[in-house]
Amino acid sequence: MTLQRGARTPGSPAVPDRRGLVPLWVVRSATALLAVLLGSIAWSGSLWIVLPVVVAVGAAVLPSIGVVALSLLLLVVAYAVNVPAGSPWLLVVVAGLHAVFILYLLLLHLPLRGWVSVAALRRLAVSFLRIQAVAQPVAVLALLLGDAGSSLPAVLAGVAALIAWAGWLIRRPGP
Repeated sequence: MTLQRGARTPGSPAVPDRRGLVPLWVVRSATALLAVLLGSIAWSGSLWIVLPVVVAVGAAVLPSIGVVALSLLLLVVAYAVNVPAGSPWLLVVVAGLHAVFILYLLLLHLPLRGWVSVAALRRLAVSFLRIQAVAQPVAVLALLLGDAGSSLPAVLAGVAALIAWAGWLIRRPGP
């Protein structure tokens, strides 16, 4: 007796083995939750928080670049308008916006239902961390110079340091 490939035998599970895979609804839910949490930083205490919540959920569920762009725009503009300069929330918002952006781009071309591999998510996480290695020091520099006014030498030194660091990161050999 030979079994055909993919044939079920008595006692075998009806669902194929999905170890190493994450359901897309989990990734979509996490993306929407992260966008809502970022919106709560900027819109805290305001009834207007309903708008970014609805748009964030829509962007995580609907594959539309327009809804994704609107969601990101609502988060960025709300932070810039509602959060005072020099707020330490800047570091969280920089990392959160980048994570939401990456997840939105991932979900944009995937079906509503399905699975994504843990290995693919891990590669996205490594890419995220590499970019945050540059973005977070720039955010810290922005916080430190927030009250310094417009100091051309400080800005030029920061830009030069950023370029040098980015060049070093790019030239490093990969894993």
